[in-house]
Amino acid sequence: MSNCNALLPIEPNQLRVSDKLRIPETDLSKLPVKLSKRLWVSPGEFIVVISAWQRAHWALSICGHRSQRLPNASRRGPKLVYQDESILVRALIQVAWQMGYDEWVDYFRAHPQVAHLAGLPTGRVICASQFWERRRALGVFPFWFLFMALVTQLIRLGVIKGTDVIMDGTTLKVWCHHDPDAAWRFPKPWKGSTWGYKVHTLVCRWSQRPIMFLVTPANRPASRFALALLKLAVSFFDLAISLVRAAAGYFTKTLRGFIHVVLGARAMIDYNLRRKGKRFLATLFFIDPWRFHSAPRTIIERHFAWAKPYFGLESARWSGLVAAYQHTALVYATLLAVALIAHRYDRPDLAGSRFRVLALKTLS
Repeated sequence: MSNCNALLPIEPNQLRVSDKLRIPETDLSKLPVKLSKRLWVSPGEFIVVISAWQRAHWALSICGHRSQRLPNASRRGPKLVYQDESILVRALIQVAWQMGYDEWVDYFRAHPQVAHLAGLPTGRVICASQFWERRRALGVFPFWFLFMALVTQLIRLGVIKGTDVIMDGTTLKVWCHHDPDAAWRFPKPWKGSTWGYKVHTLVCRWSQRPIMFLVTPANRPASRFALALLKLAVSFFDLAISLVRAAAGYFTKTLRGFIHVVLGARAMIDYNLRRKGKRFLATLFFIDPWRFHSAPRTIIERHFAWAKPYFGLESARWSGLVAAYQHTALVYATLLAVALIAHRYDRPDLAGSRFRVLALKTLS
């Protein structure tokens, strides 16, 4: 899909006025505190604590999705139909635990209670080919709305403030060199080139959690999608943004005017001195405020460095812009789910540790 604008969400003004988009309340009360070094939440407990099934059902209802049958098989007998919610929950668990298909099948066959919580029929596990066909058929929006449902839960709990936000983008390399939607990016001569996609992200400074994201081919400039990130975040979550931090690539009159006039916020956007010429020298009056305000902006760089290896954001084993959106939404949803679980168990010190919150060793 060469036109990435077709994958952008619905208009922000529709998000604000539509009552249908209100996320229903769920139980977010504190759970009994676990004083152990690790929480080690199992997949079944993971589904219950974050209300994964309810969030998946809401995301699909917003999109008006209906369960679709695959082409009729040649065999006789009743045709099995798996619910769309089970496909969405299964995809979230697979990304959260970074499981292969064989590991996933073995685990759910050995734990029928967890399979029931995930919406799988009794004694049945969906095959790999059908799962990927059904997941591809869901498109982008169910995964995108699942991510936003988790953001809403953390906002209600006060974990995500949304007053001081940072925006930036990172590239994702893809393994398929025949990907029709990917593009080359040549940032600087000494950094080399990248074939893949770019993830534009808006992060809360205080919680260091993503609030909104968009995915484009790697050669798209970040400044084009800055307004979309802010509009969607403010329209959907009704955030009172007071400060926006960004890199020098976002220094445009349109963005600064939107931040000052529309949002009524301040803009702390880095400025490239080379715009004034190579002989321009920075003064102490310029350097001191720059050092003071550039330090918090590195939070989003640490966010990408933390999300790629530990949560699998860089594990791009897929092809196509739709698959890139799905993968990014599931990784960010996992990141938010870990923070939600840590908050409900009153262990904020583990909010960013996937290895201490999820029971990874139980699957080995």
